[in-house]
Amino acid sequence: MKNELASHSNQAVEDVVVSYKLFSEHFQKISLLLAGLTSVILAASMIPLIIRHPRVWEDGFLLFVFAIPLLIPAIFFLFVKTSKGEVIRLTPGGIEFSGGQKLALLNRTQRQWSDVHSVQISYPESAGRSNRPYFKGERQPLSELLISGGIGPNLSIDFISGGSATIILSYLTRSQAEELFGAIEKFGEPSRFTSDFVKMQKAIILERIDAQSFTQIWGESLSPRYCSTAYEPLPTNHLLQDGRYKVLMELGAGGMSAVYLAKADGVKVVLKESVLPHDIGEKQQEKARELFEREARMLLKLKHAKIARVLDRFVEVERDYLVLEYIPGLTLNQLVKAKGKQKEKDVLGWGRQLAEILVYLHGQEPPLLHRDLTPENVIIKEDRSIVLIDFGAANEFVGQATGTMIGKQCYIAPEQLRGKASQASDLYALGATMFYLLTGEDPEALSCSHPAEKNQAVSAAADNLVARLTAFDCQDRPNSAASALEDFDQVGTTCDTNSSKRRL
Repeated sequence: MKNELASHSNQAVEDVVVSYKLFSEHFQKISLLLAGLTSVILAASMIPLIIRHPRVWEDGFLLFVFAIPLLIPAIFFLFVKTSKGEVIRLTPGGIEFSGGQKLALLNRTQRQWSDVHSVQISYPESAGRSNRPYFKGERQPLSELLISGGIGPNLSIDFISGGSATIILSYLTRSQAEELFGAIEKFGEPSRFTSDFVKMQKAIILERIDAQSFTQIWGESLSPRYCSTAYEPLPTNHLLQDGRYKVLMELGAGGMSAVYLAKADGVKVVLKESVLPHDIGEKQQEKARELFEREARMLLKLKHAKIARVLDRFVEVERDYLVLEYIPGLTLNQLVKAKGKQKEKDVLGWGRQLAEILVYLHGQEPPLLHRDLTPENVIIKEDRSIVLIDFGAANEFVGQATGTMIGKQCYIAPEQLRGKASQASDLYALGATMFYLLTGEDPEALSCSHPAEKNQAVSAAADNLVARLTAFDCQDRPNSAASALEDFDQVGTTCDTNSSKRRL
């Protein structure tokens, strides 16, 4: 399989060129303002002298001497404005710098990748790692500007033979930063990358350069880029469908499947990949592929504002792919890891939105089961709304062929573990997800969950709702997603009434 992938991705490698100004547009505007103010102050200071000694106008030499202070600010601004800037060229053979890096590189501006000692992120001492980059064209809040002094994280490359290069990230646009980090990973030796570099690349590519997401990225441990099976995930920059899809990074891998962030026609998408083991029978393969085809066709037809769209599906080198819309943001799992258990009002709101999604899915003809509703598969956007980003189709696809249940068992209903998933199984997963959000802990597998036992702030109404959703017997759960939606409305009304009484 590895040889097949290598030969399939055998394409011409293009150089990457990143050019930027040594002085940002913001700095240019400030320098123009300071130059103007300095000229006005100097001119004003000369007025009394000229009034007392009017003959200075008749002496050309003295007039020239007085004019020098006025010329200095103008010359400085002209230098800033006409600066050619920095150009970085990255090739399979090495990296070349031109511009202001010459002295720091000991006059050797062309370096081979084998000469790279380390690629790391450096931070201003005043802010440390919490200081995130603001790229060209992005406005930095005044509070953060005062703390950092406008100095953000930099990319530093140290070389074995001596010298180093520093790239100020705030001078780059976001797309330039993404291109630069991607090219370094593409051509460089991964063992030279520090964890900070890898995490910064992840934050940039996933569009998580905001206060909450950036801090959360730094709290994550880096997952290994391999599996303990014969299955091997695709490498970075691998091309699929004759170059239409380019893999940017692996988001996760396990068993015989992986999820990647990719780019298609300049737009980021998610590729969900599933592989059937070679050692299974032909009938099993046919059954699994039939299931995948049927579910893929159904998913392509879905149109709902709170469901990430499935854009395409294809098979390449005996691997099956779903192409999904990429939604920037944190998963509910990442939110809890970063912020801890959530407020009941928020959890009830998100639970209601998920119930609305299940009403839509179960209302399809035939009803479409999600099968994998967990905190990892729900994204929370900046406006606090949620989006369902993944389906269990591929997991079911592999499970049918291998007889293996894939996914977190503590979110899977008892009947689904027995291979008899139903609409009630999705409701069980919804209740288990709410338990996690309310307590910050995974629920106990195959049990009825009571979040109030872990979090005394949870109301009796909310606790009873979660318990109903996670009842062991599917007959004891709400009889439909629409019925669960009504329960959410009733619990919300009860909680609002109790809250009003407490205020009185």
